[in-house]
Amino acid sequence: MVQFWDHIPDNLIAWIEKQHMFFVATSPLTGDGHVNVSPKGLTGSFHVANKNRVWYEDLSGSGVETIAHVRENGRITVMFCAFAGPARILRLFGRGTVHEFGTAEYDALVPPATRLSGSRAAVVVDVYKISTSCGYAVPVMDYKADRRALLQWSDKLERLDAQFAADRTSCPSEAVSRTSAVLPVRSLKWWWAAHNTRSLDGLPGLHRAHVVDRVPRGVVRAGRDEPPSDGTVVILGNRVPKAGLGQRAGAWVLAVGGVEREEVGRMMLAFSVGVLIAAVWVRVVGGAGC
Repeated sequence: MVQFWDHIPDNLIAWIEKQHMFFVATSPLTGDGHVNVSPKGLTGSFHVANKNRVWYEDLSGSGVETIAHVRENGRITVMFCAFAGPARILRLFGRGTVHEFGTAEYDALVPPATRLSGSRAAVVVDVYKISTSCGYAVPVMDYKADRRALLQWSDKLERLDAQFAADRTSCPSEAVSRTSAVLPVRSLKWWWAAHNTRSLDGLPGLHRAHVVDRVPRGVVRAGRDEPPSDGTVVILGNRVPKAGLGQRAGAWVLAVGGVEREEVGRMMLAFSVGVLIAAVWVRVVGGAGC
């Protein structure tokens, strides 16, 4: 029998904290948009702040549907199923808020010491209704272990960001625009820029995680964070096909805030001229030899 509450009962909080996975459902406002359902997991990624607020670490993936939908309209439902013990389905209906990597709100929720590899945002859900139902059709399954593949994959990408940041720190004469970041291919920020700035429906996804002066592994570059107003992405040396972003080994990515695609050509030319001028200046003045 279905039961409803306006807050999470204490016994259900304890039950939630024992679960190994959950599902998140979101949808855009448009009638022909994609309704998204994402399975989530990894021990320690989900947190109950109080009886009407929960949050979880959103880890990097191939898409950004949940973040984009929540940013557009806030609607979100979190569902837990009992795969062991008494049958149960629990749904948390709420309004979501996204705090990206590199923001003060994210840092308050996800300190570096506990951050999971690949964490790109904290999704906070203010819960206004809770329901439970029987769940008799959910199979009984034994939990063996968390899969580690996602963490291993993102850890490799984060190491590239850390190395790139360290190289730039040791070579301060390298000129890069304050409103853009040149990223090595297959770094985590490159992945965010190339795959996580737009949803399948074309809604904005990540706004700033890929361009802030913060490195996922905790290496901080000199300068101050400047949030972009958009997340246009260009892969240097490649065209940007209509169906998606081109990729090529050895290429670099330029993640640009507040620039429309039509302006990319002019920006690329200005960037190249700027690099050329900087190189000439270093040679004439006898600048740093990094």
